[in-house]
Amino acid sequence: MVLSFAFSSYGLLFAKDDSSGDLSTPEVVGDLLWVRPLGIMQIALGATAFVISLPATIPLKKTDQAKEFLMMYPYYYFLKRPLREL
Repeated sequence: MVLSFAFSSYGLLFAKDDSSGDLSTPEVVGDLLWVRPLGIMQIALGATAFVISLPATIPLKKTDQAKEFLMMYPYYYFLKRPLREL
């Protein structure tokens, strides 16, 4: 729990603030306090699942697809998207 709050500030570094959105302040605060920390935990769980799945994905030559699905999609959604875009 402490690590999720410690690493949740990284989401602010990567996210752009798009003030042209019509979202209210509670939605933005909810995004910062709930969605992004949970996203960081999802990225960590996805990385763990990726490592566990390597014995099956290496022989099938599907490691790139597994990495894209388990790690990169959550990364782009939770850390690269603009702050006000839900």
